[in-house]
Amino acid sequence: MKIDAVFRSRRSNVMAGRGMVATSQPLAAQAGLEMLMKGGSAADAAVATAAVLNVVEPISTGIGGDCFSLYYDARSRKVTALNGSGRAPAGASIEALLRAGYKKMPLFTGHAVSVPGTVAGWSDLLEKHGRMSLAEVLKPAIRTAEEGYPVTEWIAWGWQSQEQKLRRDPAWSSGIWTTGRCRRAVTSC
Repeated sequence: MKIDAVFRSRRSNVMAGRGMVATSQPLAAQAGLEMLMKGGSAADAAVATAAVLNVVEPISTGIGGDCFSLYYDARSRKVTALNGSGRAPAGASIEALLRAGYKKMPLFTGHAVSVPGTVAGWSDLLEKHGRMSLAEVLKPAIRTAEEGYPVTEWIAWGWQSQEQKLRRDPAWSSGIWTTGRCRRAVTSC
């Protein structure tokens, strides 16, 4: 089967013979490249990159979430999957929600989230496929957080767009519902 796909761009293809990192943020890509240049594996680069993204794009990615990975090992020619999703708290139950006064699952409280699995996922990925320690691959993120970094206009807008939510302003709307009776992110809907 011949595919006649034509991709027209004014940019050249990006090619590399010894590794590549691509992200929405140059500082995160640089962290991944730093790991590769120090002899790290793709797993080391991925964790370093994700950790820096936690610093520079905290509304897009975060250690408060989950971590999923498909990893191809060129030596064994095998793909392994990692499920770093968080678990539900041991004490979570429908009965506990009902006792707390909820009639429906609340959307914007701690009851609606799982225990974060990101850091455990990073640790597991490095244990299986890494060449470096978690402490070593976190150094670029720590350095970036301590020294500061330029905030892009996109991230600045993202932070500003969440100001009402973070202040728990009663006028804040999640934008989840566009029709129907429930337009505000409150538990009484």
